[in-house]
Amino acid sequence: MTTLPEASANAGDGRWENEGGALPPRTLPPLPDGITAISVTHYRVGPYTYTNLDDAMAEYRRQTPMADKEGSRISPASMRKG
Repeated sequence: MTTLPEASANAGDGRWENEGGALPPRTLPPLPDGITAISVTHYRVGPYTYTNLDDAMAEYRRQTPMADKEGSRISPASMRKG
C-alpha cells in the first residue's frame, strides 16, 4: 500500500514555484463616493466589437447570409444568460 506524504507547513513549495510562483492579489484603491465600477461584456464579430448583443447578432447575420437562408438563425434572446 502506498502512503501519501503529509502536507508540509509550506504547501506552496512545489517544484513549479521556481518559475515565478503566484502573483499577489491585485488590490484596487477604494473609489470616491459617486464613482461606481461596472463590468461590460464585449461581443466580437469579425473585426468589429459591440457592447449590445442585438447589434452583434445583426452583424453576425450580415456576415453569414447563408445562416438565414438555411434556417439556422440564432436569436439574441437564446444567447442571453438566464
